Amino acid sequence: RLLSEYRKNPSELKKPPPEGPNSGVLVIQDEQSLTTSCFGLCYEVLLRGLPFPQNAALTVTRDDGGQNNTVHRDPVTFIPVLGLPLSSNRYYTYERCGYYSRESSTTTSDEKEVERVTCCFCIRFNHVHMYKKPQPDPYDIHQQFVITTNSSYSRCYYYAKPVAPNGLLPPFLMRQGWTIENSTSNLQDFGLVDDAKGLNVELRSNLPGLDMSIVVGKWYVPFLFVKEGDIVDQVKIS
Repeated sequence: RLLSEYRKNPSELKKPPPEGPNSGVLVIQDEQSLTTSCFGLCYEVLLRGLPFPQNAALTVTRDDGGQNNTVHRDPVTFIPVLGLPLSSNRYYTYERCGYYSRESSTTTSDEKEVERVTCCFCIRFNHVHMYKKPQPDPYDIHQQFVITTNSSYSRCYYYAKPVAPNGLLPPFLMRQGWTIENSTSNLQDFGLVDDAKGLNVELRSNLPGLDMSIVVGKWYVPFLFVKEGDIVDQVKIS
């Protein structure tokens, strides 16, 4: 659905996803939903509010708070959790850059493996490695995060919290009060249009003749959740 529709009618965010197994809503950023500045001559770079659009190139921006005032930018994709209304503000988060862009950002307190070494009558712990991040899994609660906001006059700050009790935040969401840069220079829909409404219950209830076939539902599926071969094969197919 178009983001501008939710901006006009915020109550629509509380509606459950369309009927059908593992259904959800992908939000399409359109020109009407963009915030302008400079008397309407340009679009604002920073995103304001929720929900996150899935057809926009979003970048998590955070300040390390040190003396050098270093700003970190991480391209991230936010996908609404299946089976929940958008008002739940629960998202799967995935990094978009590099060879491992398909890896999820799940983190648990059990992922770190350490080596204990006895030295000089004391015990030293050496960090050995991190387990390889699992592939995106819509059923893994450790890959789900609740996003909240706190807005000021000039910008909107975001905060993340893991859904799993033993979950940890990925590095790019760990520092609270980050912002979102929205690349609006090339507004594209990435092939997403408002034509997939899920299951058509009324049409499905009518039994067609055996000599014809009808479409009773249409969905978009993020390629991250489609497991066909390795990453190279998936990029070729998508």
